[in-house]
Amino acid sequence: MSQPTTLAGIQPAGASAPGRLNADHYRVLGLSTLGGALEFYEFVIFIFLAPILSAVMFPAEVPAWLRQLQTLGIFAAGYLVRPLGGLVLSMLGDKLGRKRMFGVTLILMAAPTLCIGLLPTYAQAGAVAPLLLLLCRLCQGMAMGGEFPTAVTFIAEHVPERRLGFSIGTLGAAFTLGTILGIFALMATGAMFDKSQMTSIGWRVPFIAGGVFGLLSSWLRRHVKETPVFEEMRRRKDASEVMPLRTLFRRQPREVLICLAASATTAGVLSAALLFPVTYLQVELGFPRDVVHHAQLWMTLSLLVGTLAGGALLDRFGWVPVITLFGLATAAGIGGTFAAPDPHSLRYGWALVGFGAGFTTMMHNILVRSFTPEVRVTGIALTYNLSQAVVGGLLPVLMGSVVHFWPMGLVWIPVGFIALAILVTPLSLRYRKPMHVAHAA
Repeated sequence: MSQPTTLAGIQPAGASAPGRLNADHYRVLGLSTLGGALEFYEFVIFIFLAPILSAVMFPAEVPAWLRQLQTLGIFAAGYLVRPLGGLVLSMLGDKLGRKRMFGVTLILMAAPTLCIGLLPTYAQAGAVAPLLLLLCRLCQGMAMGGEFPTAVTFIAEHVPERRLGFSIGTLGAAFTLGTILGIFALMATGAMFDKSQMTSIGWRVPFIAGGVFGLLSSWLRRHVKETPVFEEMRRRKDASEVMPLRTLFRRQPREVLICLAASATTAGVLSAALLFPVTYLQVELGFPRDVVHHAQLWMTLSLLVGTLAGGALLDRFGWVPVITLFGLATAAGIGGTFAAPDPHSLRYGWALVGFGAGFTTMMHNILVRSFTPEVRVTGIALTYNLSQAVVGGLLPVLMGSVVHFWPMGLVWIPVGFIALAILVTPLSLRYRKPMHVAHAA
């Protein structure tokens, strides 16, 4: 009987798995995280440059608030197509290979980002300008839907299983790093151009830089190898014989529900505790903008540390104790920070929230271990993107309505998602799958 291919692709099942990451593993981690960094970089620059985009992409006679609403609607359209794009690309990833889709998704993200920086304005092209902007966002959204599921699977099927938590943590850290790079890109652009220059040409620079970075990253990805797990599937012709979506619902429906819940906790905590307060503290409570942004930077840096530290602890102590500990730390930080918000101590409490929220990246371990290899990318794409679209898309709107009448909702809504994470983690252990391809006797 032949031996199964392990997660590391190095030793057979039952052999002692290596506990260290080698140079090839770090190379895989570096190239796998580039797409996530670009996604969050693009998120930051689009949101912050939305007022300028609304001014240059729509007619001046339209009220400013309506132009802004139309611009944000175009931005949101990218998230609406994300589940569809993710499902299509992920099924191809399960059928044709992780590596092939790994290159496609990054190109489909980077090329539209570059194109946004080169688009004509409304004054130059009329109504064609916002239509082209919409087309770029739709392409980005579809690609983003396939990028994370492919990247996290690519990492999981390459690295040693004993280092899976830390390795997936690097992907979460890349999201945070992309956010920081976006902020610095905007600061640098603002220092280079005055207000009138930003409206005429300066706004293009961050998009062009991001697009070039993404295209260069996609070229670098050409040199990575297919995962050992998919190579084994290809040898046994498992991939060609399986219809991923049908197989997923027929054989692993409980795993789909568990991963929907796990992904919802990630989207819920990030939206309710890390993103929504940025606007709420300024608009509803009147906190100075510089105070909020300074505290946000502390929170973001703490999140970067929390994702890496939490991932390393996860490998050493296991899912349940570490996710529970980090979840409780997040809840304590939320209660201390938002029950009675104080601008003088905001940065310290929010930093604790950010560090503890590193558990949201740990929840991705549940996704990669819940599905068998032949439907792994499809299962992750379906559950992650659907939760992001529904919870991540609707929760800020819901909180904007609820918190106005129930201020403690700023505390209890994210704490509710933390409780869900603590409950679903031990349940997921019952359905955890081996990372390798099972062999018949």
